[in-house]
Amino acid sequence: MKPANLVLSSLHSLHYTTPEPLQSCLLKASLHLLEMSSPTETHVLQAVNTAKSPSTIWSRISQNEFRQNVVSLEEKTNAVPVDVFTVNLSDAKDTLSHGGALPLAVEKQTADDLAYLAAVTEGAQSVAAVCLEQHSPGCSTSSLVIKIAGMDVVDESVRLMLGEICEILQHVSSGSSGLEMQGSQPHVEAVFRLIVEQHRQKLLGRLRSKKWTKPAYLARTHKKSLWKDFENVIHRAQHVYPKRLEKTIRIDVQNCLTALGETYQKFEDTAEDVQQMLQHLVRSTYEFCQSTSIAAYAKKLEGVHATPQIAAALKTLRQLEKIGAYWRISKALIKTARSYSSLFQNISIEYITPYASVPTKVAYESWAKTCHVHAEVQLAVHYALSATNSSTDSHAPATLTIWPRIIGTIPDLEVYSAEVREHFSMVLECMNNHVSEKLKETTSLIWRPEPMTSRQDLLCYQQNDIPTEELEDAMRRTTLSDQST
Repeated sequence: MKPANLVLSSLHSLHYTTPEPLQSCLLKASLHLLEMSSPTETHVLQAVNTAKSPSTIWSRISQNEFRQNVVSLEEKTNAVPVDVFTVNLSDAKDTLSHGGALPLAVEKQTADDLAYLAAVTEGAQSVAAVCLEQHSPGCSTSSLVIKIAGMDVVDESVRLMLGEICEILQHVSSGSSGLEMQGSQPHVEAVFRLIVEQHRQKLLGRLRSKKWTKPAYLARTHKKSLWKDFENVIHRAQHVYPKRLEKTIRIDVQNCLTALGETYQKFEDTAEDVQQMLQHLVRSTYEFCQSTSIAAYAKKLEGVHATPQIAAALKTLRQLEKIGAYWRISKALIKTARSYSSLFQNISIEYITPYASVPTKVAYESWAKTCHVHAEVQLAVHYALSATNSSTDSHAPATLTIWPRIIGTIPDLEVYSAEVREHFSMVLECMNNHVSEKLKETTSLIWRPEPMTSRQDLLCYQQNDIPTEELEDAMRRTTLSDQST
């Protein structure tokens, strides 16, 4: 059996609490990946620390020293990291598919989308990571195995949703390959209904809707509805496009925002079926984000001098991207299943049992003294253990590339092989050295704006991508033509 082709991606909805260095040091940790062990069905959380000294991943550095360095750097950067790290997959060697395999960019996008769907609840613990395993035809396992890690996956309703989505993808891939996307519309709608139904509370939370049932920890918070933030975004347009020749695009942007605001307000003001109204609202938001004028406007906003008003406008647009993404994901999953039908005809899902949280005495906030094993790390450990428990003679090694956000804590397990333990120990030492260097370089306090997590970049995800410069030139030419007549 050929080794599985693996890409680990994660989407999440939490507030970043650790600065940049931890995002950069585990970017490409190579592990030898072999035949996978059977999934664990129990929902009992796994223990984090079972190793005994000296057989520990903390043999090269002190865990408390490492945490203290991180906290010290947090204090210099108001506990906010640099922006999300991105990887240009177009430069990767494996961008083309091999046989019926997914190209790397498609694989990562699919993993991202499934992880976005697996993170259902509100709050910092709603985190998911997904790894896709593509197996060669004739293997005893499924052609596509989806490994999912995260706290929400212990929820049976989440598992049911993901299972039903995979059943639809299998059905779609077994149909006629000659059918156009229009023939897939019922399947897109079916996936979309499942997603919106399961993510209903999360969507209402993003809308800050009065129909939203707040979680207990937000019960005393009061924020105006999202659509009321549109006024600021509309107002920014006259500053971003102040010239007479930019009048057409300015008015188009303002009209698009006004129309979407009316849709949102109608949702709040009517007592109609919330499910149907939410579906309409998400699709309207997706269409809004696909507007070339809105994409150009967002790019302009990012390029102007940052002010609190500009930051607020961008945050509103990013929130709209997250809402509209549910419709994009529904379409993308069906399209991918049709395009790579041989792979999607036999899908299985395996869930990684989450790890328990552990206390720590070293923390940035006095109330935040609990460390969690993030979903990306859970998957990395899962594959490390698979390598430990398998024979290396009959399988060629593969590489697991991870794009982690931050590391809260890492399981220190007695069952690690000496090779895996040494590998993790070296990575932690590298991370600690990097953090220490950043501490030396950061001689004064740095203030960073709060980042948007679970970025979707829907404004850049367009079927017919028109460069914003060309769009603005075309609209200026239209304006000149109107004036000449």
